[in-house]
Amino acid sequence: MKKTLLIALIVLLLAAALLQWGLDGTPAGASEEDAGIFPSATSLLDLLGGARQYLAFTFFIKTDKLSHLYYNSFAEGAEMMPYFVLITRLDPNYISAYYVGSGILDALGRADEAIAFTRQGIEANPEDGDLYYSLGVLYLEEQRYAKAREAFELALEYESEIVSRNLMLTSLAASCKAMGDEEGQRKALMEKALFNQVRLYDDEYTYEQGQVIIEIINNTLNSVVEIGSEAEAGASQ
Repeated sequence: MKKTLLIALIVLLLAAALLQWGLDGTPAGASEEDAGIFPSATSLLDLLGGARQYLAFTFFIKTDKLSHLYYNSFAEGAEMMPYFVLITRLDPNYISAYYVGSGILDALGRADEAIAFTRQGIEANPEDGDLYYSLGVLYLEEQRYAKAREAFELALEYESEIVSRNLMLTSLAASCKAMGDEEGQRKALMEKALFNQVRLYDDEYTYEQGQVIIEIINNTLNSVVEIGSEAEAGASQ
């Protein structure tokens, strides 16, 4: 029964995607210039664009729920990958589908495909910090440190909803360390410490949460102090 419903849903989504693509080839309707020439057609396209986005959202929620119910890791959820691809076809602005999909591909050892899928997401969403971070992680794993650093720096320039700024700065510091750039590593960690110091003045945090933030600051500053100490210790032996 579940399999029948899933097949029916996929057919419905494909039909909606093909209908919209056949009309205007865009995810959310026609351009402003077209709106002045064909107002009725534009209204229809905008309606269909909204329907595609809604279907993508609904499909992602169901797919994500299934993956959490039946799979314990990205690698185990490999058969879900076509669904995440379909979601991005329905709505190219669905960031989470690119993020999770690239994670699955990476877990399967298909790093080049994971990078290509993430870059596809960036082309559709050039100002999304989460996708630049995802790209940076993939480059870091492939030991392409300069590209990883560039991606992390771009991630920090834009808004993100999935990845915290702390994690981005930590990853940037890691890429700098891998390149032997101690000054870049120190700068990234100091920015992380400063970022967390500012967070302490936010009234929304409880006392316990404030203590966690203080611990992050102390650990980060300790890491700054330790930069270069390993190399110095090795040289003295």
